[in-house]
Amino acid sequence: MYNQTIKTTRDEDMSNKTIAEALIKAQQFEDEDKFEQAYECYKYALNINPNDTDVLQKAATAAQMLQNNVDAVNYWNQYMQLKPEDPLSYNQLLDLYFHDNKYEYYMTRAKLKTLEGRLPQATDDYKKAISNTSEDKEIIASRYLLAQTYEIINKPLQAIDEYLKILDHDKNEAVYLSLANLYYAEDKSAALDILQQAVKDYPDSEAIKESLCKIYLALGDYEKAETYAVSIFNRIKAMLMQEKNEAAFDLLESLSNKDKQDISYPALMAEYYYNVDDNDNALIWIDSLEKRNPDSPLPSQMRALVFEKTNNDFNAHFNWGKYYIKKGQYDLALDEYLNAYNENPQNTEIIKELINLYSVLDDKFACAEFCEKLVAIEKEDIATIKRLIKFYEEQGYEDKVMEYLFALAEINTKDYATFLQLAKHAEKNRRIDEAIEYYQKYLKFAPNSDEKEEIKKKVDLLATGEMGQDEGFLDKILGFFSKK
Repeated sequence: MYNQTIKTTRDEDMSNKTIAEALIKAQQFEDEDKFEQAYECYKYALNINPNDTDVLQKAATAAQMLQNNVDAVNYWNQYMQLKPEDPLSYNQLLDLYFHDNKYEYYMTRAKLKTLEGRLPQATDDYKKAISNTSEDKEIIASRYLLAQTYEIINKPLQAIDEYLKILDHDKNEAVYLSLANLYYAEDKSAALDILQQAVKDYPDSEAIKESLCKIYLALGDYEKAETYAVSIFNRIKAMLMQEKNEAAFDLLESLSNKDKQDISYPALMAEYYYNVDDNDNALIWIDSLEKRNPDSPLPSQMRALVFEKTNNDFNAHFNWGKYYIKKGQYDLALDEYLNAYNENPQNTEIIKELINLYSVLDDKFACAEFCEKLVAIEKEDIATIKRLIKFYEEQGYEDKVMEYLFALAEINTKDYATFLQLAKHAEKNRRIDEAIEYYQKYLKFAPNSDEKEEIKKKVDLLATGEMGQDEGFLDKILGFFSKK
């Protein structure tokens, strides 16, 4: 009788209404404490648009209030799928699952902790979910999420263990691939074993074949790599590594214009020309590769190999240095850059690279050493001269400060800021004639200011010797108080 009453209410009141009208009607029913009729309005609205998250939330809340937990769970799960980053559905589901479904309770809690970034705690809940079910499907789902979480928090051994447990019950393609990826970094032979099992279970899987190709390329078995290659680029790569140069070049030439836009194309063209000893064209294609992917270390590595082949030691070391810089291996980069510098100490490009690298390594003295080498060649490098002045000021090396201030003053004969700085250092070092000279140069070119007026007074005192006498008297007093 109840269902018939609700159906009649819905048919009479909801016929041809919009979602907005249904929600207004639902609110009216709720205001009258007619919660069953309000719930029917929400369900009517969901029939119109099942993906309306606002209506899903209202329907789920109404179902909970009516203790229709099955519907509430379904609605909150739909809401979670549509808004996975909103914790609302997770919290509501935790209340719904707490007494009746411990497996789903812990799975939901693990997902919530993942959402909140508390991944180590999420692993504990996935384990509890596994212990609260005997269903293979549920255990496998939990283990898979647990393994993925272990991967994210960089616990590869634990992830491998969970993936292997899954394979004991389910020969899953995604699990095979995940395991191979985990093994690849540390033990390529183990990765190969896993993929050889995988290809037996999934002989038509292109993803598994491509992974096998990748491993065989890494292990140097290029014939087998070619056998498993699905990607045309991997096939060409395997052929080039076997010196099947002309066949590989024919494939490169046959590529579509779209394929030629792929990042692999210029790399393979460079490799082809390297193989056939056309080093000029190899370098042209390496330049093309670098333009497409300037952050990749590969172009520098390829250039280094070309220059090694042509006995160009300076450029070989220089490009190996760039290669290691892009890989963040600064100590190795430093060795290569120093080797390049020793090959050509007058090359300012390598000196500048060494200055930058020593700056990254925070070796200020080595950085200053190479700054000096640079300005010895590029005598009007104002930025580097100022860098040296700053460094030697910090170290208290007054002779060096003065040396580079004089050099800076000679480059720009109207730089009043440098004149002032030089005059102050000259005065500090009791070089009064030079102090007066550069204070006067400052006065000649500096704009009017309060500081300029003070400098004029100082110059007059220095010229008459009064300031020097005052300072001498002060020194005597300080000397007196320092006596025991």
